[in-house]
Amino acid sequence: MQAEGLILAGGWSTRMGGNHKGSLIYRGEAFTQILIKELKRETSCVRISYGRKIKEDWGCCPAVMDIYPDCGPIGGIHAGLSACLSEWLLVAACDMPFLKIDLFCFLMDRIYEMKKKGVSCEGAVPVSEGRIHPLAAVYKKGIEKIFEEQIQTGSYGIRDTLKRLNILYVDLTKDKIFKQMMQNINTAEDYERLIENEWADIKAGTRTAS
Repeated sequence: MQAEGLILAGGWSTRMGGNHKGSLIYRGEAFTQILIKELKRETSCVRISYGRKIKEDWGCCPAVMDIYPDCGPIGGIHAGLSACLSEWLLVAACDMPFLKIDLFCFLMDRIYEMKKKGVSCEGAVPVSEGRIHPLAAVYKKGIEKIFEEQIQTGSYGIRDTLKRLNILYVDLTKDKIFKQMMQNINTAEDYERLIENEWADIKAGTRTAS
């Protein structure tokens, strides 16, 4: 796959009580570490996207800072695309510890299928229950100029940006495995439930403690 990976880790984590979501631990590993391992299975490089400040140094993965800080995920995707040296960029939010490379491979397969039909796509975004997931998606190098134009208008909505692009929306509503992958841990309550479920699995003997 001619692709690089980008983990969006520049948020303020306000609903997580200020704790950086990418540093939260699940099954003995930080969320960011889990995503790095997955993305590295099929990419030549994985970068970590930050806003104004590097939250954590992951050594093997270079940090990419927002060119236009304080405008949300759109700024991270724009900076990631600008730094990308491959044809495609696989984007993953740092609060999605269940994401697997399989989802991105599936999206790339759909893009190639469309290409065989003569349709050129500038990205592939999964959809579940009518909701799009632009932070677990694939984008083509070269569209960063559209993201920049959108930022410069002062409109930071990713959905508005995607309307200006030829995006392939892939409905995964009926696929339970992919739907679970797109689940994000966004609040302190979400994380507490995640840990409670993890310990319940350990007590039930379905897995061992890390």
